[in-house]
Amino acid sequence: MYYCVLQILADGQAHTAEQLNQHLSLGPRELEQALNTLITYGIRLHSKAANTYQLTEPLELLDRSRILAALPKETGQLMADLEIHSVLDSTNRYILTQQHLSMPCACLAEYQTAGRGRQGRQWVSPYASGLCLSLKQRYVALNEPLGGLSIALAVTVARALHRFGASEVGLKWPNDVLWRGRKLAGMLLESRWRIDCEVVIGIGINVKMPPVETQNIAQPWVDLYTILGHSISRNALAAMLIEQCLQTLKTYSQVGLAAFLPDWHDFDLSYRHTVTLSYEEREKWVTVTGTALGIDEQGALLLQVGKTIQRYIYGEVSLRL
Repeated sequence: MYYCVLQILADGQAHTAEQLNQHLSLGPRELEQALNTLITYGIRLHSKAANTYQLTEPLELLDRSRILAALPKETGQLMADLEIHSVLDSTNRYILTQQHLSMPCACLAEYQTAGRGRQGRQWVSPYASGLCLSLKQRYVALNEPLGGLSIALAVTVARALHRFGASEVGLKWPNDVLWRGRKLAGMLLESRWRIDCEVVIGIGINVKMPPVETQNIAQPWVDLYTILGHSISRNALAAMLIEQCLQTLKTYSQVGLAAFLPDWHDFDLSYRHTVTLSYEEREKWVTVTGTALGIDEQGALLLQVGKTIQRYIYGEVSLRL
């Protein structure tokens, strides 16, 4: 019921409790519970008068019909399923476990109660303030490494954000999207082998984050509103990402990483910089410091350590810009 209340309040206008109760056939207690749920999810309300409710600003909610309408015809034909949820624990977890979904498919949520990033980190995104998107593809045969697919999708997301106007975006290996040293977006690729290989890519993008709800984010971050200086349509952004990421998922098994390497080099924030790589080996964390020399044809990080060039396929890069 809270979502029905939010759909009315999303226009940013003032609505009385009586109007909300009559429109939704709610009792006073049900309305109070719905409003408390919205506050719990980070929705900011204010009242100019007694028993009157209003959002601090209008809110664009994700809309399946608007996203589908914004997709090119060929993408709409390619995509088998698109689901939008108000709240999920994790879009990646959901889309991995729902076997009724035909593939390729996409899933979005306004809010995640247990959103995940790489290395088991929590992904923080208050309700309707970002984009939480997961896409799922099945490969009968995949001869290219999954690490390379993660790189290809990172390039795809960076390209899309650049076209949206975020002209200074860059990539930190393997798939963090940064803007002036602050994190704008991240990705998490997961796979499951059944008869075929099922691959899920989760994408989280900060669109317009309320500062009050982001104090627990442990690293410097930025949102598209700060970068662009104005609000954007999350539905338009979702459609663009779905279109371009589905195309990458479709073609990667045919073209591999080679087609994405030139753009990776252009977006690579680490190239020729001193970086520290942390990775787990035999249940212990190891760190190595060297000069980043880009990636190889499989997406592995190349580090010059002393006089040798070493290759790493996983780990976490620390970089000072």
